[in-house]
Amino acid sequence: MGRISTIYVFQLDKYIVLTQHINVTDNGLQPPGESGLYNRIAVLRAERGISRQTLADVLGVNYQTIGFLERGDYGPSLKLAFQISEYFGLPVEAIFSTKPFELLSQQVYGSRPTPLSQKEPA
Repeated sequence: MGRISTIYVFQLDKYIVLTQHINVTDNGLQPPGESGLYNRIAVLRAERGISRQTLADVLGVNYQTIGFLERGDYGPSLKLAFQISEYFGLPVEAIFSTKPFELLSQQVYGSRPTPLSQKEPA
């Protein structure tokens, strides 16, 4: 491929990435951070009483990586996602998703909880 063809392909790739980014981010849903992945790492850590540092040490990463993952600012490598999955003893899809997770009460009971402000006084 000549130099001009390479430049053209590079510019075309940039255009495609930009248009796909606009289409994905303009769909009415706000993805969590830059990765676009939702995750339950913070919830899993909290219910097990594990600090970010402890989880990071077990996984062999910096504790800040755990914070970036939890906020959705960083998408894990496939290897790291499997390590997290193995550590918590859950399938990867129970921890990571491209769509917002359903509320636990909805999954268990099949209905949305009524906010306290809408409940009638006893």
